[in-house]
Amino acid sequence: MTSKEQPFPKDAPDELDRCRERMENLKNCFRTCGLINSTLELDEVLENIMTSSRAILKADACSLMLVDEQSGELVFEVAQGPVAHMLKTGFRLKKGEGIAGHVFESGQPVLIEDAYKDPRFHQDFDQRTGYRTHSILCVPIKVKDRIIGVSQIINRLDGAPFDREDEETLSLLCTHAGIAVENARMHRALLRKQQIESDLAFATTIQLSFLPQDVPRIPGYRFQAFYKAAQEVSGDFYDFIPLEGDRLGVLIGDVSGKGVAAALYMARLTSDFRLLAIRERDPALLIGRINDLLCERSRRGMFVTLSYMVLDHAARHIAFVNAGHLPPILWNGRTSRYTVLQDGGGPPAGILAGHRYTSSEVRLEPGDAIVLSTDGVTEAKDPEGNLFGRERLEEAVRRGGVRIEDIYRSLTEALEGFRRERPPADDTTVVLFGVQES
Repeated sequence: MTSKEQPFPKDAPDELDRCRERMENLKNCFRTCGLINSTLELDEVLENIMTSSRAILKADACSLMLVDEQSGELVFEVAQGPVAHMLKTGFRLKKGEGIAGHVFESGQPVLIEDAYKDPRFHQDFDQRTGYRTHSILCVPIKVKDRIIGVSQIINRLDGAPFDREDEETLSLLCTHAGIAVENARMHRALLRKQQIESDLAFATTIQLSFLPQDVPRIPGYRFQAFYKAAQEVSGDFYDFIPLEGDRLGVLIGDVSGKGVAAALYMARLTSDFRLLAIRERDPALLIGRINDLLCERSRRGMFVTLSYMVLDHAARHIAFVNAGHLPPILWNGRTSRYTVLQDGGGPPAGILAGHRYTSSEVRLEPGDAIVLSTDGVTEAKDPEGNLFGRERLEEAVRRGGVRIEDIYRSLTEALEGFRRERPPADDTTVVLFGVQES
């Protein structure tokens, strides 16, 4: 050996083996990252993370906890190892509680060579199962700077404690795991949203089937109806009910609240109303029966405002009852007679059991029109928050003139122009009918 030659280190073969092992682990990490991201099913993602971490780091056991965003706690999701079956899914840890809780709180990995010498370690599980925890490596799972979970591996299979290289390897895995978990969660949320949208679209179709598919065609009369839900489903409703003896029931109403609950309430109510309307000629007695029925099965304080008219089209006679609803409007464009029919009132149905409603009557003249609407009309808002109100309603009706079709067009155009493409804050329904001038 010359003076310039250096002696070959005795531990060089061991160091070379460690480098080779390290390179192999890194290659496995990159292969594993592809496996972790190969599915968008959250349960499969979590299992892949645990299987990969345990295999690459040659660990005896592992577990993974995710953060519950609402409670701010760690929730146990999955575990692998000799006593994994004894771990309770859904077990929770508060921030700072135990090793995993400490990592969640600090956001930094924890490497423990001897768990029983660390005061943060809880020995209860070991005592209950007979398992002996020696070395622990616990790493946060992050998306950017936000901690979404914690991954923990326990006891190397060769008996040695975990080291800094193991920490680097697990941290690398958890970096990719965080992205995979977040993608899986977003995918799950998207599927849930799509399912809800599909269900609501179906509910909309079902609800629309409870509404008239066309307006009545009675010689000497014209009918129009407008309906627009604020959401996918609505609590507004209207109906035209053929009755015996040249009579027609005209119904409009508004269930308290919005959304699915109001829509279900509306669907059952309209079915019951049709059945009872055929049997009961007196509109006041009919509304009384409806009121008692709703009071009897009232849930969550729901009620309904409604206006019901019985039109005898041969006699041009109307009997009507108003249960807490916007009063009907009687309009004659030829004489410019605008009358709010305030009589025949009573409280909304479903509030006061046993209440006796009264009806009122009016005789229609040629050119008379009846305008019925829900409060979605008068309470419609423009972008500045102003209400459409009853004055604008009257202006739109007057501007419509004589023909039912023109009144309908004037009112709907006034509403749309007032909102200026602002989505309706409430369900909107309008029903018009009147006698044609001879």
